Amino acid sequence: MRDTASRFTRRSLWMVAIPVAATLSAAAIAPSAAFAQSTTPAISTTASTQGAAGSSGSSMLSGLTDYLNTDAVERTPIRVEERPNIQGLPQGVAVEKVRWITDRRIELEIKSAVMPKEPIKVQMLLARDWHSSPGKTFPEVWALDGLRATDIESGWTSETNIEQLFADKNVNVILPVGGESSFYSDWLQENNGKLYKWESFLTNELVPILKNGYRSNGDRAIFGLSMGGTAAMNLAERNPDLFKFAGSFSGYLDTTSAGMPEAIRAAQQDAGGYDTTAMWGPDGSQQWVDHDPKLGVKELKGMKVYVSAGSGRDDFGQPGSVAKNPANSAGIGLEVISRMTTQTFVDYANRAGVDVVSVFRPSGVHDWPYWQFELGQAFPHIASALGLSESDRGADCTPVGAIADVTKAGTIGNCVNNEYDIAGGKAQDFTSGRAFWSPSTGAHAIYGQINVKYTELGGPDSWLGFPTSGEKTLAGGGRFATFQHGSIYWTADLGAVAIPNDMIDKWGELRWENGDLGYPIAEAKEINGGFVQQFQNGYVTRNPGGKNYWVRGEIAKKYGSVETAKAKLGFPTSDEIAIKGGAYQEFEKGNIYWSPTTGAHIIYYGDIFDAWGKKNYEQGEFGFPVEDHTYIPAGGEEMKFQNGKISQINGTIREER
Repeated sequence: MRDTASRFTRRSLWMVAIPVAATLSAAAIAPSAAFAQSTTPAISTTASTQGAAGSSGSSMLSGLTDYLNTDAVERTPIRVEERPNIQGLPQGVAVEKVRWITDRRIELEIKSAVMPKEPIKVQMLLARDWHSSPGKTFPEVWALDGLRATDIESGWTSETNIEQLFADKNVNVILPVGGESSFYSDWLQENNGKLYKWESFLTNELVPILKNGYRSNGDRAIFGLSMGGTAAMNLAERNPDLFKFAGSFSGYLDTTSAGMPEAIRAAQQDAGGYDTTAMWGPDGSQQWVDHDPKLGVKELKGMKVYVSAGSGRDDFGQPGSVAKNPANSAGIGLEVISRMTTQTFVDYANRAGVDVVSVFRPSGVHDWPYWQFELGQAFPHIASALGLSESDRGADCTPVGAIADVTKAGTIGNCVNNEYDIAGGKAQDFTSGRAFWSPSTGAHAIYGQINVKYTELGGPDSWLGFPTSGEKTLAGGGRFATFQHGSIYWTADLGAVAIPNDMIDKWGELRWENGDLGYPIAEAKEINGGFVQQFQNGYVTRNPGGKNYWVRGEIAKKYGSVETAKAKLGFPTSDEIAIKGGAYQEFEKGNIYWSPTTGAHIIYYGDIFDAWGKKNYEQGEFGFPVEDHTYIPAGGEEMKFQNGKISQINGTIREER
């Protein structure tokens, strides 16, 4: 339990900040959202109104921090892994899905025991050598979001260059998704339909997932911006055995001094309408004390600690500025409050004998470009705390030979390692792709979603083999690359799909993506010793004997409705055959007939088919089928045609017209 004896010291510094923020603008007076996104303690609360949704304080702040909303967009994964087998997890905890967004970025969908209502998402940027050194383990770097965290994507990936920054570094970057206004805490009560238990989830459930499933070596750093900076310090103080580094960029590191509970309350109301009392109870309670970073600072002794804040001065347009736009008043005022609370934290740290790297910038406001810059400045300290070697801190590499020739244009970025041996050839990783070489194929560079698909299939070790081309552009905006035993096609709408060479050849009979079948939409599926691959408007198949056929149009729709080769029809034994009035296609156990007036229908081989055949099939007196072949529950079967019905009951054929 923390000592509260001095928790209101330096009160005068906090109170001085109120008129400072107030002079910036009326908007900057109130603390807002990103957490913080807060600025002033000018809002007083009483026991009856604390945390109440719709309070006058909340309405004053409505929308103040909208400028911090991220541009998160949910991306279609290139591959989804269902329920990977990860041993040693706490009871009730499981990874339900792994979505591969790129070859180095994945999203875990986690079933949580402490937050069971819906799956929790955590994204990961995989270490530089994740693919090239499959037996290696890596440190973790946790990056926490701000108060306006979305349930789609971390603000760090949607608003900063964090992916590029860590592309050549040998750490796994851990990005919790969601937790709007949560402070990544265990809340006391449910609020807005959520009972947040983020601290328990992160420390008790996520840690073993990363250790047992994602090659963690147990060394970890944690940092965050705004709300996330507050949370990073609290998590490190409350779980000092878990972390070797704690960092705060524009965090609020004093939560109990006069005005700060009101500021936090206003911020949470602005960002989602949350009731702060549900989080830490009434002002002055033990939970507030236990979540004040300045009061727990002594727990950081021996840990590398990095804190930073700007001054609130807008430097947009000035030499050396990282700002992309002029600051708004909220961003100015929020940073002033961050600056004051961070300074208070540093003062407490100094008195406790805790060494803190503190960076107080002469300018800078509460916004993403400054936090992106700060992460780059903090990384050397993160690397030192984690004991990273020079090679693990960044790339010291040079492309050579044939790989140098195919990558010199810079399409796949800079190298992140030197070329390394793989079975049958060589490979080299770059910030935006990979290059491969073998004696028979030469060197080729693969990037983007095609590279993701190739990597997840197993790269050169997969059935595709080595690349035989780089990426090529198709009419309509699609792209493809060829490999020894197949190709990968990509479109923005459909994603990347691999196709074996024999199926490509068969697809080509119908002019590939420009023909009747369109683009592939799913990988070839093995069925009963053969394969079926789905396209936009049909299928290409390979039967167990290795012969290929295509199925298109309305016949393909009917084939798909009965689960293709899984069903009684089996594999095609012909392509579509044109006949007077329509078309048909032969399968192992029957045919599908189509006409414009009757549609597509299945008839199985047997006595009814033979009887129909004796009447000259669809060209005879019965005409085309109008329903699928039907089996009668009482025993027997029947088939309806345009001009009658043929049935078999107890071995006897009956014809009706």
